[in-house]
Amino acid sequence: MEALSPDLIYQAVRLLGAGPDAGDETEEQLRALVQDDLTVRRLADVVPEAFGMVLASHLPGAKNVTLPDTFCAQDEDGEWVAYPMRCEPIFAVAADIASHTFHNGPRALMQNLAERSSLLSAISQALDTGESLDSATLGPPSFFGLPAALYRQTA
Repeated sequence: MEALSPDLIYQAVRLLGAGPDAGDETEEQLRALVQDDLTVRRLADVVPEAFGMVLASHLPGAKNVTLPDTFCAQDEDGEWVAYPMRCEPIFAVAADIASHTFHNGPRALMQNLAERSSLLSAISQALDTGESLDSATLGPPSFFGLPAALYRQTA
């Protein structure tokens, strides 16, 4: 697994959050930062989930919500395997950046990234159907395209 500096992750956050959609151009810009396809995928998948979790932790009406402390990746047999968030070092740095962004802005960066989060999408769907978030337990994100073998050494 390619190790990334906090500065590089911050650069990726700025690229990914520059607009409401991260398209091919953003992927090419990420590739210029890290060059490894798997690391590009990690950044594109993990950063929005970190922003989504930070935003979810501050939602009004979300008292006692239990956020996931794991994520899932598929093994060679197609089975989903859960790993602690600490196994993905991008997550911790991105969550710190997200927390700072939530409290200090820019709001557009927070919104652009959090809206790509599967966790926030699940929350939105639940609220749209009239469900309460009070005391809810949210399931872990599944990172499609990130192989479980990538995380076995760090689990």
